[in-house]
Amino acid sequence: MKMSIHGKQLVITDAIREYAESKIGRVEKYHDGIIELAISLSAVKLKTGNYHTAEVLAYLEGSTVKATCTDEDLYAAIDQVADKLEGQLKKHKEKIQDAIRSREPMAKKLKYNPDTKTVEKDSAAKVVKVYLPPKPMNLEEAILQLEILNKVFLPFINAETGNMDIVYKRKDGDYGHIEQPRKK
Repeated sequence: MKMSIHGKQLVITDAIREYAESKIGRVEKYHDGIIELAISLSAVKLKTGNYHTAEVLAYLEGSTVKATCTDEDLYAAIDQVADKLEGQLKKHKEKIQDAIRSREPMAKKLKYNPDTKTVEKDSAAKVVKVYLPPKPMNLEEAILQLEILNKVFLPFINAETGNMDIVYKRKDGDYGHIEQPRKK
């Protein structure tokens, strides 16, 4: 992991550099994908007193995490930014692990059979029942029913054709209609 320390209106002494490297360098154990840590330390003199800001940009594989803390004492600002960055990196790693775990069940439900060269469903896969209104209805009634039930899609028996059709709400706010092809 590469670590760079820069000072704005502040001279970075060896003591400050060693302290920042030791405190902020410990966050490496909370995330495996840290490529670089860019640490920026600055000092501002105001009427109310001196303030020091510690800002850290952690460049990860595919994203960036930023933490900033301000305090009257530079060492306290470094401590606070290290703690803040630690929490953010833990949260980021948990999000990645949750995303990976959510994809695993789908892969477990399907099995490839090399003998028949087909993909077969696992016997533990659940069957989901879909509500089909008992009375046939036309397209306008189906759209109204879709809105009343607050569903994304609704299968229904088309009163005109007698076939099962599906009406769904599109992302642009319009409605889609999937109808079964008519037999000739």
